[in-house]
Amino acid sequence: MKIRGGPLVGPGGGVLPLSLAVEVDGLVFVSGQLSLVDGRVEGDIALQTERTFDAIAAILSGAGLSLDHVIKATIWLTDPADFAAFNTVYGARLSAPYPARSCVISQLVLPNARVEIEVVASRDHRRT
Repeated sequence: MKIRGGPLVGPGGGVLPLSLAVEVDGLVFVSGQLSLVDGRVEGDIALQTERTFDAIAAILSGAGLSLDHVIKATIWLTDPADFAAFNTVYGARLSAPYPARSCVISQLVLPNARVEIEVVASRDHRRT
């Protein structure tokens, strides 16, 4: 098992008890990402989704991978009304054939957070 990324500092300044990503047998499991900038989450669903994908892309890049290596995505939205706008950004950032996906409506831990995304990427396979 290979841990990706260093200690994660949360909005309150404390170190969070989680790994940014973990690689096992060619699979990279990226922890749930938010649109966190300077300890805050701001913006509408489109901006938050873009920033969240930027964070995921940076994590995958550090592992020598890209969004094309994502084979599974799990999405949490706080408002069902955001689903269409979220899907527009999702479809622009992840090309067909799309990864397997789950999407649920749930409250998120940080105030103003509208979306959280976690992914699994495969070192051995690309979708495109």
